[in-house]
Amino acid sequence: MAVYEKGNETKRRLILSMYNKLKEKDASKITVREIAKENGCSPAALYKHFESLEYLIVLGSIRFFIDYMIEYGQLMDIDDNLMDAYIRGWVLYNKYAFGRPDLFYRLFWGEYNTMFSDALMEYYELFPVTGSERYPAYYYTLLFSDNVIERDFLILRRAANYNKLSDEDAAYFSKTNTLIVKGMLEMYMGRELKERRRGEQECNQLLLKNLEKVYVPDEHNPGSEEG
Repeated sequence: MAVYEKGNETKRRLILSMYNKLKEKDASKITVREIAKENGCSPAALYKHFESLEYLIVLGSIRFFIDYMIEYGQLMDIDDNLMDAYIRGWVLYNKYAFGRPDLFYRLFWGEYNTMFSDALMEYYELFPVTGSERYPAYYYTLLFSDNVIERDFLILRRAANYNKLSDEDAAYFSKTNTLIVKGMLEMYMGRELKERRRGEQECNQLLLKNLEKVYVPDEHNPGSEEG
């Protein structure tokens, strides 16, 4: 047991080291030697804990997603207006995604997506998180869904159950809203942060425009909030 826990502590340390490194630079510029040196181990030792550098990068990237999900759980607990919570959820997602479009795009649509589920499960075992206290089962279903369209449909289907929109609309918006975000992230990939924040606001407005058939925001328009 002691050996097992020591191994987990090493994993946690390496994942946090990767997370901190990803805050400074693009994943493509990070090397095994660099991470190993900073943690006082050899590259071979690193491979004893992780199958590849890419898998460790995914684990480090998931920390950005988890930070978003923690905030999303809090949103679920305080907002009882399902459609309002839905758009606010996208606004929150965009705040994080446009902050690091390279990581979010790779996790949900790019080369990291095939490793996402396994890495998320391992991350959660190493770093358990507290999500929604009111809807824990629903929250964890969303947390472990790596398909953005399916995840979005689960959220909208819940609103449809309360007659906020039709099942047909739920299926339509889950696809179109996801594609809006995906396309906007692609468009702003590699740009400076100031430009990406403008893209974030444009993306929020496009989502609101797409939803105008079923959702009219109140005077505190969530699509115009600054991140």
